Amino acid sequence: MKIPSTIRDPAILAQRRGELVEVATSLFLERGYHKTSIRDIARACPFNLAALYTYVSSKQDILYLVAQHLVSEIVKALQPAALNHLDPVEGLRLAFETYCHVVQRFSRHIRLLYREIESLPKHARDPILASVQSLIEIFRGLIERAIETGEVRNVDSRLLALDLMVSAHMWALHGRFVRSHLDLKAFADEQSRILFHGVLTARGAEKMVRQRSRPERARATPLRARR
Repeated sequence: MKIPSTIRDPAILAQRRGELVEVATSLFLERGYHKTSIRDIARACPFNLAALYTYVSSKQDILYLVAQHLVSEIVKALQPAALNHLDPVEGLRLAFETYCHVVQRFSRHIRLLYREIESLPKHARDPILASVQSLIEIFRGLIERAIETGEVRNVDSRLLALDLMVSAHMWALHGRFVRSHLDLKAFADEQSRILFHGVLTARGAEKMVRQRSRPERARATPLRARR
């Protein structure tokens, strides 16, 4: 879905829409999507209502931009091509750890979309769900590669991919309970142990133990979300 605009300079358009995303996310979380008007958003932006309508045509456009921005940043951060060159178990661990870092960066956006995604009409919601599916497929591809090498049991790869995604979302959705006793690294490590314990074969578990026992600097560094 492409949102029309009268702005021809792509850099200015991206900047203004980025400002809209940040302002609208805060207002939607504070007041609720339906109780926030387009005028409320314009008043909180560094430009007026008339200017706002040159970047979007409706409040639904703004919510769509929030979702579009989040999914595109996630896929960029995970860098699927880079993950595919790693050992399957290391790739899975690294993908999950990297995704936890992305969830931390975009916690507000994730909370908002869990709450309001159904507010989008079907023609706008479907592309977002298709983008989420692309994220699931990144995890699924890594899982199936590990199944082929005998490091992960023959499990439902789609279900495990969903488990990985939703488990990372716990940092955004239930952060007040998690952060009381775990920092992000400890959270990612513990979730990895819980999630992979039941699906790794003996060979895969042995490899995971070896990777965890390596000195910190020798481990693969989490792929960082691009700013």
